[in-house]
Amino acid sequence: TIGLKLKTVRIPPYKFRSETALLECHYELNGQRKGHGALNGNNRRHHTYQSDYLSEPYEEEEKLYSIKWYKDNEEFYRYVPSASQPIKSYKIDGIRVDPNHSDGTKVLLRGLTLKSSGIYRCEISAEAPSFDSVQGEGRMDVIYVPKDGPHISDGERKSYQIGETMELNCTSGRSYPASTLQWYLNDLLVTDPNSIVHYPSVQNQHGLITTFLGLSMVVHHRHFIDGTIRIKCVASLSPVLWRGGQESIVQWEQPPIDNRVAMLLVKSNDTTRSRNFIVPFISLVLYAIRPIHACIDW
Repeated sequence: TIGLKLKTVRIPPYKFRSETALLECHYELNGQRKGHGALNGNNRRHHTYQSDYLSEPYEEEEKLYSIKWYKDNEEFYRYVPSASQPIKSYKIDGIRVDPNHSDGTKVLLRGLTLKSSGIYRCEISAEAPSFDSVQGEGRMDVIYVPKDGPHISDGERKSYQIGETMELNCTSGRSYPASTLQWYLNDLLVTDPNSIVHYPSVQNQHGLITTFLGLSMVVHHRHFIDGTIRIKCVASLSPVLWRGGQESIVQWEQPPIDNRVAMLLVKSNDTTRSRNFIVPFISLVLYAIRPIHACIDW
């Protein structure tokens, strides 16, 4: 006997703020089966009755009772086909269900906010007498791409001499999740922990986050290539890395969806011993990534 079976759960790993999100939960129910045979007491789906019109017993058809959707273990949507009003939704921060495009297999969320991020779970239940239940889940994160940044600042210093310590700060634009900052010197990633200065991030209004990263290094002749030091601060934004121990969770690390670069050129001038700046510029690189769904297949 093939009973209630969860086939596929599709939950987008990430969405941008103010977008819509389609959550899908596909399942199978066993159909009516007729035939002779002994009653199997070990299978709770086998219920044999004697028909008034047929001389053979038949197995009762298993029917859907309800589909419920939860965000972080809090119910926000319920579909009960036998009810006078099959669809019912509940108010939760970050959740706005579109009932006109939701049914027993899908739920459409509109106007996503940062509070829409979380773990979503669908739970399917069959009617009596089996009361079978199956469920599947996945995480969706709502992303806010920074409008500007990163920015490189150097305090009040206007010039450096060989042997002096160069101290720079990089500030990301407001984003969610937090942007990851990295320093590059002449296109080589700075990995020396003595040169990297970490600062705590700051949470702004509406949950957006600003990150900071410092660079502190002694200026040497070897740093100059053709009289110039090329310094970059790269801000990367990636969906939240999330792994779970259940078979139903198959979301893995996603590539960056937004990279931004602030660049500074430091030139050597032995005559004036001054530093000439090229105005920091911002170049936006958006990777065209098709939305990737978390799928569960049995």
